[in-house]
Amino acid sequence: MDIKLFNYLLLLLAIGAYFIPVENRENNIDIKDIPLVVFEKPLMYTLTDKNLSRTVEASNAIRYKTRDEMYNANILLRNNLEKKDYKIETLEAQVIIKKGDELSLRKDVKYNRDSFINLNTDALDYNLKTRLARNSVPYDGYYHNNSIKGTNLYLDGTKNYIKSNNVHFKIEIKNKR
Repeated sequence: MDIKLFNYLLLLLAIGAYFIPVENRENNIDIKDIPLVVFEKPLMYTLTDKNLSRTVEASNAIRYKTRDEMYNANILLRNNLEKKDYKIETLEAQVIIKKGDELSLRKDVKYNRDSFINLNTDALDYNLKTRLARNSVPYDGYYHNNSIKGTNLYLDGTKNYIKSNNVHFKIEIKNKR
């Protein structure tokens, strides 16, 4: 009699355990951001139907699922706008992170437009389509051989518009009479 009761209890316990919901938990700790491709000393070109529009050179480039990272990188952007008088924009940084058309330049950033704009800073955000450059840290540089320093830079590359806070601008006058 006791064995029959024990077997019925085991059967009821098994049937009850069958209907208990089980959650499948995924541990996000195990999922890591793994590089898809790693390039050593890459040299990349972007061609349009008219010309060579972009050249990217770096010591290392790593492609992830959502972003690209470049180290000790130099990006040359050629002017493809007919109404603008400059030829080349240069972006240099120790670290460049590209997400879509947005570039985040970090550590020892240099921005040059031909020979009339040279800016040095530690951080700069640049959009490749709109040609807008922004930062919120101090910068210094030259604009037509005149010294410029400030913070919170906003530079519109298509409208030739510069806006900044705490600007110190030194104008060199050729005739000092």
